[in-house]
Amino acid sequence: MKRENESDRVLLEYAARDAEERMRPHFTRFLDPAGLAEAEEVRRGRSLAFVSWGGYDGAERKIGCFYPEGEEPAESGFPVVCLRSPYNGRFASISHRDVLGAFMALGLTRSCLGDIIIGETDVFLFAEKTSAPYIREQLDSAGRVRLSFQETDPAGLLPEPRGSYFRAVVPSLRLDAVMAAAYKTSRSKAADWIRAGEAKADHVVCTRTDHPVAAGTMLSVRGQGRVRLVSLDGTTRKDRIGITLFRFE
Repeated sequence: MKRENESDRVLLEYAARDAEERMRPHFTRFLDPAGLAEAEEVRRGRSLAFVSWGGYDGAERKIGCFYPEGEEPAESGFPVVCLRSPYNGRFASISHRDVLGAFMALGLTRSCLGDIIIGETDVFLFAEKTSAPYIREQLDSAGRVRLSFQETDPAGLLPEPRGSYFRAVVPSLRLDAVMAAAYKTSRSKAADWIRAGEAKADHVVCTRTDHPVAAGTMLSVRGQGRVRLVSLDGTTRKDRIGITLFRFE
């Protein structure tokens, strides 16, 4: 498995070194799960701790913070802002891809934005604090849906992720086998995606068909959406493995 952007490691090294030399917390931009794991690797061997927060419990993308022992920042100290916009879903639908595409068209980098959550009547964005005012001013539509964002406290407001659960049975927890079940395709097609570098496990490109997949892993294929392996549900009489998956809309 490999990170798509090797410069991410350089930025993390700089953040850790700065926190260590100045003896004060240093916040990163938003990191995906692979970036958070890499930050933990950077922290090892240093007189630092690392903590992260994405604006709500269970966030996938989070801002990290390297800090000297005893200087842990409170959640309220993280530069994370929740932006909320109502929308009218009776006349047009809106997807995660629509919102992310509209955001990227503003000229900002993905690291300025955390999770995107779409409910039946509202869109929630978790943004880096310094970028939030610009997003509020400029992000006024996504797809065919008009948007108007305001800063809000997300407590008690966030909807459950949109998508559906389904079960499958796989011969093993190899990436090609699980991905074939996740996308309801043949194992050979899943292997082609993997070898072509189009598949990711926990946001990291993986080109090994035999890469082991654990419960909780987020799978994605370019142009095919995201599926999470939710749980392992035991084995059948033929020693196949039952799994539960969740496909995000």
